[in-house]
Amino acid sequence: MARPKRIDLPYCLYHVHSRTNSGDVAFSDKKDKEKFLYYLGKYLDLLSFRVHAWCLMTNHFHLLIESRERAGLSELMRRLLTAYTVCFNRRHRRHGHLFQGRFKSHVVDKANYFLYVSRYIHLNPYVIKKSVDPVEYKGSSLQYYAHGGEPSFLTTGEILTWFKGSRKKYVRFVIKGLTENTTPVIIEQRYIGGKAFVKRMGKRIAQYEKGEGRASQARNKRGEYVREKEQKKADEIIRTVAGHFGISVEMMKTGRRLKGKGAVARKVLIVLILENIPWTHKQLAEYIGLNGRSAITYHLETVKENKKLNDLINELRRLVN
Repeated sequence: MARPKRIDLPYCLYHVHSRTNSGDVAFSDKKDKEKFLYYLGKYLDLLSFRVHAWCLMTNHFHLLIESRERAGLSELMRRLLTAYTVCFNRRHRRHGHLFQGRFKSHVVDKANYFLYVSRYIHLNPYVIKKSVDPVEYKGSSLQYYAHGGEPSFLTTGEILTWFKGSRKKYVRFVIKGLTENTTPVIIEQRYIGGKAFVKRMGKRIAQYEKGEGRASQARNKRGEYVREKEQKKADEIIRTVAGHFGISVEMMKTGRRLKGKGAVARKVLIVLILENIPWTHKQLAEYIGLNGRSAITYHLETVKENKKLNDLINELRRLVN
């Protein structure tokens, strides 16, 4: 059966999960989990997403995340998994892909299934190993719902609002699921919700793709504002980099092969733009006149192990932030 097209919309709640290749270990210790969460927080902020719950297991993870004014689920996950895999491989001296090629995502009916999907995610450690206390499991966001002290990128307020702000009541709700079947029912491989929700989503997707309706018009207006803001930021970064290297902005956007300091400047520019603007590799390639996203990937690969170049990038980060 062909896999359905991934849904990627603004203001949409998703249950996202992924497993490693052939059952490989993805999170071997506390440091691995902390690094994954570091990148999660970084890219949530850059791409305007929120996370309501997570659970990191030995060979897989679950996220309950929500887009805001822009779509970008695939770009968020591409950046997160790429960054974490590079870090994990370097730390554990391995090579190749870590997670399976295509992460799974299901759109969640927030009005009716929000709490239940969060409970399913938070109970995952117990489901896998019955001796584990899900409240005290250190790889899950439930510890913060129970005890507080949550990191800035974890949104607990919406779920706790359903329990009048009581952490104890939410924890009791989660623990109640230990005696129930909490696995969400998935419809058409894409939805967690009832038939009415699936029907509404179908209409919303059609309107989104055609640009129809007041919501789509508002989205388009907002999108134009966001694009202008991102363009302005990109122009600021390219002027800063060009000025540092003493070359013209026009030279950095010609798309031709650059040599010497021009080549170094372009690599620095690519890293800084991707760190500060939620563009895809294709969008960045178009901005600086390169031939496709593979050219961006090539330049990023040449930066990875170049200490001198990374030191220079760190120096310029302070000028563009």
